Amino acid sequence: MFKTNALFAAVLAVSATQAIAASSEAVIEQNGVDQIADVYQEGVGQASYIYQTGASQQNSATTTQLGQDNFSEVTQQGALHQADVIQTGVEGEVFISQYDRDNSTIVEQAGFANSADVIQDGVSNDVVLIQDGAYNSTIVDQFGEGNEALISQSGQEGIVDLIQTGNMNVADIDQAGIGNSVDLEQQGDGNLALVDQFGDSSQAMLLQSGTDNFATVTQAGFADYASISQTGSNNTAIVTQQ
Repeated sequence: MFKTNALFAAVLAVSATQAIAASSEAVIEQNGVDQIADVYQEGVGQASYIYQTGASQQNSATTTQLGQDNFSEVTQQGALHQADVIQTGVEGEVFISQYDRDNSTIVEQAGFANSADVIQDGVSNDVVLIQDGAYNSTIVDQFGEGNEALISQSGQEGIVDLIQTGNMNVADIDQAGIGNSVDLEQQGDGNLALVDQFGDSSQAMLLQSGTDNFATVTQAGFADYASISQTGSNNTAIVTQQ
C-alpha cells in the first residue's frame, strides 16, 4: 500500500535534513505509479500530510512551509492533479482534496492565521488562492468541469465561501478590507462573477444558476450589502457601493 520511489526517497531525505525545527512532521503515502511529492519544511511546529492513492498518471503535490505552526494536508485521487501549497507566514492551515482528474490548486499563505479548504471532485478545475492578510478564511468546492476560481485576500477577517457545481464558470474575488464576506454559488454554465471588496464589514451574496450570465460587485464603503440572483441566460448585473 505504501510505495515510495528512489527519487522521492531522496527528496524526503533532503527535506528531513532541512526541517530544522523540532515538531516538524511530513507523512506521505503514495499508491500508484508516477506520483511525485515534494515537501520542504523550515520553522516550528509544522506538519504536512500528502496522500496520493488510486490509479494515477503523474499526480504531483508540492508543499513548502517557512514559518511557525503551519499545517498542510493534500489528498489526491484520480489522475493528472496538481497541488501547490506555500506557507511563509505563521499559524496558517490548508486542506486540499482532489478527485476525478486534471484538477489544479495553488494556495499561498503569507499572512497570519489564515485558513483554506479546497475540494475538487470534477474535471479540469482550477483554484488559485492567495492569502496575504490576517485571520482570513476561504472554502472552495468545485464539482463541475472547467471551472476557475481566483481568490485574493489581503485584508483581515475576510470570509469566502465559493461553490461551483456547473461547467466553465469563472469566479474572481478580491478582498482588501476588514471583516468582509462573500457567498458565491455558480450552478449554471459559462457564468462570470467578479467581486471586489475594499471597504469594511461588507457582505456580497451571489447565485448564478443560469447560462452565460455576468455579475460584478464592488464594495468600497462600510457595512455594504449586495445580493444578486441570476437564473436566466445572458443577464448582466452590476453593483457598485461606496
